[in-house]
Amino acid sequence: MMKRRVVEGVPLAPHTSLRVGGSARYYARPENRTELGLAIDWASERERAVAVLGGGTNALFPDAGWPGLVLHTASLRGLAIDGECIVAGAGEPLSRLAWHACRAGFTGLEWACGIPGTVGGAVVMNAGTRDGEIARSLVRVDVADSGREATIDATALGLGYRTSAFLRGELPGVILEAEFRLKRADPGGCIAHAEGLLAERIERLPVGASVGCVFRNPADGPTAGQLLDRAGCKGMRVGEVYVSDRHANVIVNDGECNASDILQLIERMKAAVRDAYGIELDEEVVIHG
Repeated sequence: MMKRRVVEGVPLAPHTSLRVGGSARYYARPENRTELGLAIDWASERERAVAVLGGGTNALFPDAGWPGLVLHTASLRGLAIDGECIVAGAGEPLSRLAWHACRAGFTGLEWACGIPGTVGGAVVMNAGTRDGEIARSLVRVDVADSGREATIDATALGLGYRTSAFLRGELPGVILEAEFRLKRADPGGCIAHAEGLLAERIERLPVGASVGCVFRNPADGPTAGQLLDRAGCKGMRVGEVYVSDRHANVIVNDGECNASDILQLIERMKAAVRDAYGIELDEEVVIHG
């Protein structure tokens, strides 16, 4: 059965918000936990590296593609309310979870309304904004690894600013679902709050093929966007890839098959800040390969 589920030569560009990336040597999009476990076993038996792909909104694959298995978790959906908690499948869009919580009268995820990506990816990145982050409400995750499933408490995930033990390679496994503990509130108030935050986000960020912010903010001092702006990065361009005039920490791609141009522009932006301020920016976007 799994042989039919794992396919070869699937282009990755249609599955990423930057619209770039070559083909996955192997690709699987499991519909449930059993299929995901089989895909993990398939890769383990063949000693193939696995790259987990959710919404593709924070991922950059090279033009050469990915030589191992791309495990696409976008079909692992589902939302369920359990008392003061909401349980969401890893492939559930984060924004859908957040709006669902608001309409059900739960507060704590309004900041995530309009944020792209999936629940699984949001946990791995400890996604957030200046108004909140995943770590504030996450209770636990269920993960799958070779031949087993496990439940891991949120306190054991090493969640930090845009990072986790998953992202740092300290914790193996693929997220299956996540549970969030929220507070009861007036649905109308939650929705109004979310709409206000979303309007501010739309006003602040540019439109186009991007991953949002490319770099993490330094621990102290100006934000990455402020540093990049002061270093003269707005409007910087490589081919059909450019730094937005509205936000210096956002790259917009107007081209295709040009991951190499994006990587070159990222390096130029880092160099500009390094030369001007002696600060080394760290990428928030996950670069595969």
